[in-house]
Amino acid sequence: MKKKSSRFIAAKVNINENIFSADKEELIESIPGSIKSGNKLEKNSWTWEFTDVVPVSEGDQKYVYGHLVKSRYETVNVVDGDKTVNYEIPKPVANMGRFLYQAKNEILIFEESPLNRQEFIEAFGDLIHNNNISVGEVKITFIPIKSKVIKEIKSIEVLTKIEFDIIPPNMIQKKTFKGLNDIINDENATRMKTTFENENGLNKEGEFIEEGIEMVSNAYGEVKAYGHNLEPRSNRKGNKKVKKRFLSRDSIHLREINVDNKEVLLSKLKRFAIDMRNVLL
Repeated sequence: MKKKSSRFIAAKVNINENIFSADKEELIESIPGSIKSGNKLEKNSWTWEFTDVVPVSEGDQKYVYGHLVKSRYETVNVVDGDKTVNYEIPKPVANMGRFLYQAKNEILIFEESPLNRQEFIEAFGDLIHNNNISVGEVKITFIPIKSKVIKEIKSIEVLTKIEFDIIPPNMIQKKTFKGLNDIINDENATRMKTTFENENGLNKEGEFIEEGIEMVSNAYGEVKAYGHNLEPRSNRKGNKKVKKRFLSRDSIHLREINVDNKEVLLSKLKRFAIDMRNVLL
């Protein structure tokens, strides 16, 4: 019987609330210690927690491996004699996803199912904050495939609207987005949301747009692009407008892995994390 594969997604963990703190580096270094078993977070009707957490080292690289779990007590209908009764399951029913956190470059590799990707990163960040309040709020962003981000946006012939949701980098500040990052730092902003619009078409080679795409490609935010292409009509003269839309979160780094053995799985997850480190350098 063929093993069912699991989908693992790459993301970047970013200190956000305390990004301008003088001890930012110490806060970043404290994140692995904030990923610990035992502490719980109540959210809606679910209890969230890290379980089975273990440190993993390989050379000068340090990792944390574990499970992110959401659980709650549930009831089921059971047959008792000639009656159907409601029975409370004595242990909480749990859904969990495996993860590997690479400490130095703040890279998170996590299993999407049965937890969906958005609830995973939100709960992961909330738990880090809950376990170590001094870290402050963290933002976790998916790592986009840079070539696809650029290709998809450039392929929109008439770019009529582009929306950026950007956060300042923790440590790495590249020349390719220095101007935009300087604006964020000058305003002491932990987040910048901005929109450019022109029904006749924006300049896709504009400095702000190019730097924004570069920041998004380095996992410091998201971008949404809208516009249209002109395509010839099949039965009439002239062209028709074909609407186009692109969301950076739809083109992210992910891998299907069908390994159940923990040691082999860890090896593959570490390889994924190293590849993402090289992508972001």
